[in-house]
Amino acid sequence: MMTTMQLVPGSSLREIQSRMQSHVLTGDAQALADVDEAGGLSAERRLHIYHHAYRARLLDTMRDTFGHTWRYLGDDWFDHLALAYIESHPSRHANLRWYGETWPDWLAGTRLADAGAGDHPEVAELASLDWSLRRAFDAADRQVATLADLAAVPPEAWADVTLVAQPSVATLTVGHNTLALWHALDQDEAVPEAQTLAAPLGVLVWRLDERPHFRSVSLQEDVALTAMLLGRSFGDICGLLAERFPDDDATLLAAGMLRRWIDEGLLARVSAVAGEASALSGAEHHA
Repeated sequence: MMTTMQLVPGSSLREIQSRMQSHVLTGDAQALADVDEAGGLSAERRLHIYHHAYRARLLDTMRDTFGHTWRYLGDDWFDHLALAYIESHPSRHANLRWYGETWPDWLAGTRLADAGAGDHPEVAELASLDWSLRRAFDAADRQVATLADLAAVPPEAWADVTLVAQPSVATLTVGHNTLALWHALDQDEAVPEAQTLAAPLGVLVWRLDERPHFRSVSLQEDVALTAMLLGRSFGDICGLLAERFPDDDATLLAAGMLRRWIDEGLLARVSAVAGEASALSGAEHHA
């Protein structure tokens, strides 16, 4: 249904649009003077349709993006928390694909407890995993590095080789059995009770064959992945592993990780140019 607008004397189209946007976002009443009361609906009712539709569209977007978090929380709590976020975080992008990026951080801390839902830090972790998987699904495509690419690198150049991750690659850290919760929700199985892990767990997210994937990683691989995403050379990664894990054969460890990353399609290319950094920064890869 179209809303019939009336030009307030002295107002430009830009000013009318600005007042309309303010009403949609904050309920600003100044836009009431711009709308005719006709067709059996008051100006207030006509504007309320747009005010509500904006929030409903963003809520639908968040339900789609954070599907497992939605199932875990249930309709009432998810909608309550999502709408509270929507009120304080208007959309900043023309593409709704980006909406909700900061919701996992918003959920962290005492947010749920303050809302009366109790202390559930696993919810923010579920939301972070949901977001990372959606981001991986939408990430750009690049040619995947192969074993042949590795074989083409001269042995003397390996110390300076910079590995470049696919744009879909991201890492995150969970402190709870969040991966088990996600899998149970995904398979419509009984969801286990949330539990705190003995130690934080690193998680790798990426896309392979058009499908997002994730898996847990060892502490050693977490260190190596972080260094790679920050643009550190292969030689630096080996040195870092040797320093952090002196009981391991750092070169053998790094070589095994490299082979797995190739098999899983994580790498976009291998550069033998010293100091060449990834096209995406570590911050963009870290969820």
